[in-house]
Amino acid sequence: MATQTPVRAEESIVLGDVVDLVGHRNRLYRAKIEDMLHNGLFLVGIPSFGGILMPLHANDDVFLVFYRETGRFVVQMSVVGFEKRGEIRYAWLYQKTEPYKDQRREAFRIPITLNVRVCEYLEETEAKLPEFGDIEDAIVLEDVSSRDISITGISILTKASYKSGERRLLKVYINGQSRDRAPFLTFATVARTTPWRESGKNSVGLSFFGHTRRMNEFISRYVLEEQRKQLRQRRLVEGK
Repeated sequence: MATQTPVRAEESIVLGDVVDLVGHRNRLYRAKIEDMLHNGLFLVGIPSFGGILMPLHANDDVFLVFYRETGRFVVQMSVVGFEKRGEIRYAWLYQKTEPYKDQRREAFRIPITLNVRVCEYLEETEAKLPEFGDIEDAIVLEDVSSRDISITGISILTKASYKSGERRLLKVYINGQSRDRAPFLTFATVARTTPWRESGKNSVGLSFFGHTRRMNEFISRYVLEEQRKQLRQRRLVEGK
């Protein structure tokens, strides 16, 4: 899943961590570490996406992702049992690997400036998120510009503070720079934040999640076409 880099003790899972479980087709399900035992067992509430519970079965292997200021970390887990407390169902996960830092750049990124509207992430919008258009009741946090985009994520420049693991709703305007045109909508998780030169801004990398196959194909076509345009322009400039 990722290039592995050893981590320090302070970059291990702790009680109360809000984590992501990677499910079918790399869908991210948000969960919380509710309990942990010294023998490598962790208890999480079975998460849902769009109101549908994550399909978990005994002996399933899953990846658990947790976040620190230094980046995103991954642990391979195995489902070893279930427990019900009141009306809530929980899963016990056994840690199969040591945590490792996720160093991957998941896809080729093209440098491009796009208008991006960053909105508050609300779990109840998961099931009704349209692929294009707008959500009228979305709470706008800021309007920013992108640095680059890929099939799997986008980088933005902002003066705001972002923490690794936070979730946002993004409206990305790729059909021209005017915000009067319909954007594509996507959920995204903050993967990394780094200072951007001496501008006083931060470069924030966000990873898309929750896409339909149709949306993945749309973004893939867009990125490929923009890459071709940039290559053609470069060849014209270089006289090739």
